[in-house]
Amino acid sequence: MKRKQIFVFILIIVIFFGVAAFAEASVLSITGTVRQPLSLSVEDINRYQTVTVQLNEVMKDGTYRGVFYYRGVPLRVLLDTASIQKEETAAFSKKTDMAILVKSKHGKEVALSWGEIYYRNSSDIIVATSASPVMPHKSCSSCHDPDFYKPYMDQLSRDIGFPKLVVASDAYADRSIEDIMNIQVIDPGPRKPAVDSGELFSPAFTITGDVKNEITITDLSPYPRVEARIKLVGEGKGFHGITDFSGASLKAILDHVGIDYDLTKVFYVSAPDGYYALYSYGEIYLNRDEESIILADRANNETIQDGGRFFVIATEDLMADRDVKSVEEIEVITLE
Repeated sequence: MKRKQIFVFILIIVIFFGVAAFAEASVLSITGTVRQPLSLSVEDINRYQTVTVQLNEVMKDGTYRGVFYYRGVPLRVLLDTASIQKEETAAFSKKTDMAILVKSKHGKEVALSWGEIYYRNSSDIIVATSASPVMPHKSCSSCHDPDFYKPYMDQLSRDIGFPKLVVASDAYADRSIEDIMNIQVIDPGPRKPAVDSGELFSPAFTITGDVKNEITITDLSPYPRVEARIKLVGEGKGFHGITDFSGASLKAILDHVGIDYDLTKVFYVSAPDGYYALYSYGEIYLNRDEESIILADRANNETIQDGGRFFVIATEDLMADRDVKSVEEIEVITLE
């Protein structure tokens, strides 16, 4: 009997420490609208083919966090393993309206759009597991006092929490957060039913949701004019030529409705026929090019009529499937 009690005690200890070790090893989960939820350790992540990117960690507010080479796995690869999957009953089957919410164990959260992950080069956004500092080749002591350059140099030896989301495509590093613990795939779903009017045309669009001032826009003349030459390549029908679009940047328009700094915000663009696309706060407000997403009202020097009146064009996407014809509404959503 005593031997049996000892065996049970040892078994409990083994199970307890086994569970604890598993909990410690599994540092990152991928959940939400996926076919295969994942629970990954750093060792699991490192089994994938890794890439290296440089990140100059300057924040939007001017804070400097160092310059590093980060090594890790493209986020797209991990999402492909989890297999993003919409419900079979989804009213809109394409993934262009989906979002990814990344959370850290420190409570930080940032949103990414499905499109900026899947319609850009995959090495731009990675889950990093290691880093090495990019050291200056020359000493700063010849031109600056130690009080000036020492805080900057100290950043190169700081502790970094892994795994880390690295968004190398952003101009500012606000979305590159450390100690990430969950990646949640979110399908906002159609916000309203599609309307089959026979002709795709909307004479105006509204900006609604988490804004200070909801507005309806019928004319782009109050905004600075921007132009973009776009190679139209779609996933379904392939190459459709080159078009010169003209209009206003989406950021310039959003600045007039009052958008608070919030890395969990997304912009849900819809047309009357039920076509949807989603853009993240980061790809609009942290982008190197503030005119990367435009609202066009002219194509090849002519006012848009067919499928118009306003188009949303994502100029940096490698596929045109997030371009929305006949924009009717842009809803600003804060992801939960």
